[in-house]
Amino acid sequence: MARTRIPNTRLRALIEETDWTQGGLARAVNTVAAEAGLVLRYDRTTVAHWLTGSHPMPRVRPFVCEALGRRCGRVVTAEEAGFTGQGAVVAAQLAPANANGLVGLLHQLTGPVPYRPARTRPVSGAPGTGSVVGVVRTPYMRNPASLFFTRTLQAQGGGFARGTLRTYLTEAVAGQLRGVRGELRRERYAEASQLALVLGRMYADDLRNGEAQRCYLAARELAITAGSRELTVIALRTLSVQAHGLGHLRIADEVARAAVGIAHGTPRAVRAFAQAQLAVTAASCGERGDALRALSEAESGVDLDASGRHPFECYARADFEFQRGEALLALREPAEAMPAFEYALAARASDDRRGAALTRLRLADVLLRLGRVDETRSLERELREHGDGLRSAAVTRRKLELGRSLLRFGGGRRAV
Repeated sequence: MARTRIPNTRLRALIEETDWTQGGLARAVNTVAAEAGLVLRYDRTTVAHWLTGSHPMPRVRPFVCEALGRRCGRVVTAEEAGFTGQGAVVAAQLAPANANGLVGLLHQLTGPVPYRPARTRPVSGAPGTGSVVGVVRTPYMRNPASLFFTRTLQAQGGGFARGTLRTYLTEAVAGQLRGVRGELRRERYAEASQLALVLGRMYADDLRNGEAQRCYLAARELAITAGSRELTVIALRTLSVQAHGLGHLRIADEVARAAVGIAHGTPRAVRAFAQAQLAVTAASCGERGDALRALSEAESGVDLDASGRHPFECYARADFEFQRGEALLALREPAEAMPAFEYALAARASDDRRGAALTRLRLADVLLRLGRVDETRSLERELREHGDGLRSAAVTRRKLELGRSLLRFGGGRRAV
């Protein structure tokens, strides 16, 4: 006997509250899922089925709740949306940043999870704004494991060795957090914070932004436990970069300003790192004066020669010039942005294949915007020669987008 479906009146009430059409909800769910690296092509008929009593797949339900929650401005649970009997899809909250919490977090990263902008937004008086009392001494920032995995990310992309890093964090680092006291505690938690940041960057490079966000939030909590302003600033800045890349511009700007606000007393490279991101977010929000001031302050802290330095204790010129280009693009000055990206590309370390690929792609965007199609095709050829083999979903997606953009232009010889 066929099961009789019960219309989902709770979901219908939420759709009415959001003032969305069924197609509007479908598009919002597709967007939230895309942030987590999941491709959905839902339309109004999909939502119509849900309203008649069908349920979305378990892995999709969190994305539906997140889309509704963003529109309503509050948390929407699966039960409130009328999706009953799926306890496993209730969003897990970030566990305390201790050994068990870190292991639990890592075990949760088994599939796509929604990116939640609301969790990135800084809360007044929350840990990380006023409770970080010290600066971790420089030797703690030179952890060899974080150096190894950062260079692996740069050379191979986020899809390479991510499982190895997760295992290392779960089986080695988390165990070292148990029962430690004093200076050793600060050292261990600082190491865990660095590695959680690198793991998050690997997930983000694979377009799995929900998992990346959880890693970044864990890294921030670990940094606070370590008493490290340096690492707290870096974690906040990374959260801002992610929010900006996903189009949550106001949140990105709030977090960038929070990072700058607590960076006082940290080394100049850390302050520059925070200011460079503020330049991008301020420019994106139309705050030209703030953006230019932040760029000027950031430039004064750039390391002219970062070769051989640990990435957590320096701010390389190539990375700053990339941010300068992004800020100038946001200020709608592509002609001024182009030399910044050219400088960034020339300054990239030879083993930073991922950074070079992303810089070439951004430079190609600018050249195409300026109508310099032949030069754009030349960059596309360079990408084929030097960027192949990277296990980076972010690079792959942008290369496809560049190829589609070039198809709109006639004339010139296609790259082979």
